[in-house]
Amino acid sequence: MISSLVAMKDAMSKKFDLLIQKEFEIPLLGELTYFLGLQVQQNKDGIFLSQTKYLKKILKKYGMEDSKPVCTPMVIGCSLSANDQSIIVHQPT
Repeated sequence: MISSLVAMKDAMSKKFDLLIQKEFEIPLLGELTYFLGLQVQQNKDGIFLSQTKYLKKILKKYGMEDSKPVCTPMVIGCSLSANDQSIIVHQPT
């Protein structure tokens, strides 16, 4: 039973690899580290995506590499919803 699940997983993985190679015209050369503008970091805790490389490029473009960093200007842990019932602050006309 276990060996058949492993074989099925391997077959699905190979099928996915071929689909990605065909769709995005990229070769698979080992562990994924950069994909569609996102940096990918994989470890035992999960997969983490970031745009550090892109942000550094933008900061360099505008001469802001040495600017002071600030915290995220948004409440952490806040859930956003398309069906939010809160008061509308701004309505474009």
